Amino acid sequence: MISMPKVQSIRRRRMNGESIASIARSENVSEPTVRKYLKTGDLSPRPPVKRKHAESVIDRYVPVIEQWLAEDRCTWRKQRHTATRIWERLRDEYGAEVSLSTVTRKVAQLRREFAAEREAGYLDLVWHPGEAQADFGEVDVRFRGEVSRMRHFVLDFPYSNVGPAQLMPGENAECACQALRDIFEWLGGVPPRIVFDNAAGVGRRMFERVRLTRLFQSFQAHYGFEYVFCNAYAGHEKGGVESRVGAVRRKLFVPVPSVWSMPAFNVRLLERCLALGDKDHYRKGGRETDLFAEDRKALLALPEARFDVVTWKRMKADKYGIVTVEGRHRYAAGPEHAGRELIVGLRAFEVELLDASGARITTHPRAYGDNPTSSDDPSLRIGLPWRQARGLAQQPGPRGASRPAARMARRAGARGPRRGAAHAQAGRTRERMGERGGGDGRDPRDHRRHRPRRRMPGRGPTRRRDRARRLRRARRPDRIRPGVRREEGQRMSQRNEERTDIDRLRARARALFISQATIDDLLAWATPRQLQAVDRLLHTELDNRETSKRARLLRRARFPVPKTLDGYDFTNVKLPDGYARDELLSLDFVGRAQDLVFYGKTGRGKTHLATALGMSAIDRGMNVRFLPTAELVLQLGRAKREGTLETMLKDIAKADLIILDEFGYVPFDVDGARLLYQVIAGSYERRSIIFTTNIEFSKWGTIFADDKLAASIIDRIVHHGRLIEFTGQSHRISQALMFGKPQNQ
Repeated sequence: MISMPKVQSIRRRRMNGESIASIARSENVSEPTVRKYLKTGDLSPRPPVKRKHAESVIDRYVPVIEQWLAEDRCTWRKQRHTATRIWERLRDEYGAEVSLSTVTRKVAQLRREFAAEREAGYLDLVWHPGEAQADFGEVDVRFRGEVSRMRHFVLDFPYSNVGPAQLMPGENAECACQALRDIFEWLGGVPPRIVFDNAAGVGRRMFERVRLTRLFQSFQAHYGFEYVFCNAYAGHEKGGVESRVGAVRRKLFVPVPSVWSMPAFNVRLLERCLALGDKDHYRKGGRETDLFAEDRKALLALPEARFDVVTWKRMKADKYGIVTVEGRHRYAAGPEHAGRELIVGLRAFEVELLDASGARITTHPRAYGDNPTSSDDPSLRIGLPWRQARGLAQQPGPRGASRPAARMARRAGARGPRRGAAHAQAGRTRERMGERGGGDGRDPRDHRRHRPRRRMPGRGPTRRRDRARRLRRARRPDRIRPGVRREEGQRMSQRNEERTDIDRLRARARALFISQATIDDLLAWATPRQLQAVDRLLHTELDNRETSKRARLLRRARFPVPKTLDGYDFTNVKLPDGYARDELLSLDFVGRAQDLVFYGKTGRGKTHLATALGMSAIDRGMNVRFLPTAELVLQLGRAKREGTLETMLKDIAKADLIILDEFGYVPFDVDGARLLYQVIAGSYERRSIIFTTNIEFSKWGTIFADDKLAASIIDRIVHHGRLIEFTGQSHRISQALMFGKPQNQ
């Protein structure tokens, strides 16, 4: 292809009457090229579509290569076909005369095409005014002259792209709640919904579940906001807040700032974060500060009382009056509190120490990091009581070296509390014993008091175990005294019966969590009649427990009317292809966390079959919840307003099978749809859900008032679910008394 100026020159020369051969020589192109561009009538730009290459010898083997690559996706990644191995198989098995380089290029092309097909697209997240994302980041700060690695907490508002930040010394519940409280008070309100990144600072993720700290639970209940956690390995859900964390670090912490008072620095940091929003929004066009004003209008009101961000713990001080927090940070309460139980209050910036009655002792700056720290002041050790100062008199040294130290201890004891003449006499006795012992200050008898006691032979548990072992040997059915003659068949039969009884007794005892040692001890001394009585007792207890468990599960399931599968007509129940009725009744879908959608008009037996399957699950010891969908949405909304939403969701999460009856009969508002989405999304690949509905999938968007939310729910249900259709006539109409049907039908 030649350039457009050259094409223009060719046409101009031809219009001037120049020959084609002369034009070709002048423009340094071939004559066919000149004729080509002279005949072209349309020079409009065309899309740069790749031209199809000529047929290659490898094309006839492409289906075979695609099959081998598809099989590789189901095998171990380290044991798959390479391009060289594919070339060898084509050569040996199909006699292909093709080069290795050709096979290598084709295999790479097929793998790129498969990777492009596998990649999923993404949709933009929709953020409403007032909603926020929270995350921690790391920054270096010159704190009081020393460079330290600290954390900055960012609460990003995606609607306006404004993210206020706070500098924190660590990443724990106290720092997260302290930063949130300061930002709430600066905003003058509380965001209605906050999305956290992987439970950072407010809890701990245990596999798929998030275990919240008690402090954050109280904090959330106090301010009443809704919290959500990003899914693991889902960077597209939290990219906005992570980008905001990086922007704050680059713009407000470069160069490394010097900080002396962290609260004062955080006050200025909030205003600097707001100043970053004095620009046009990258997508909406308006000023970010104006959009942030809309965010503030959507905030919830602050409660009247201010939340005190502190975690209280009961800890015992050591013999020096020091408590150790997190295993490496030591805080001194004073030697007068040695050995006593103290109340320790952990805040973001300080540690407060109280005595057992709640009276304040002192406050220390809170230390962070992996290195051990101590707030102990040496001046506090001057007035030690005599008992603690006695350690000075017990230092090793020459003979008589303990007497000056003992006088120091007595002087210290004079300043300390009075302990009485008996205690002083005991102290003098210990001093004399230390002098006799060689000046090392230790009592020569101490080793006898503190040495572990030797067990006398023939006594204690050892003898009981030996006796039990001998009795078990004597009671074994296969050890018969020489004087007793029995027939071989009777002896074998009795031995098998006794072993069966003993095995059954062991199984029942272990089911009641009775230890193996207790069972062996019982078998060592009990008579056969006693073993029968114990076996009957255990059997009765297990039966009673099983009956109580079934009644408890049935009560928790809250079925409106219990139903069974006896006499149920499956004639009008259309199961999916390859899914038999026995698989449905075996409840195999519950163990695999698969969903079922019972779709059909009213009165076709959907609720009856769902209830019967739930009763069958209870008979097998499973936890079931029967929840009318409209009533569930109302209960979730009430629990959210009362601050008990987490408790209700935990109760639902205990179920192995959830039955959502009359799904879609009543439309929901946006808040109700979101709450119901939490139940469905939280059960995805964890527990089974049975939906009974008369609404087809294409109309679910009208139920949830949000097409994207409905599409997300349908996507989860279709992935691990089956659709069961109910046809035929309504059972209620066919058995209606109003139409003259007998009452016993």
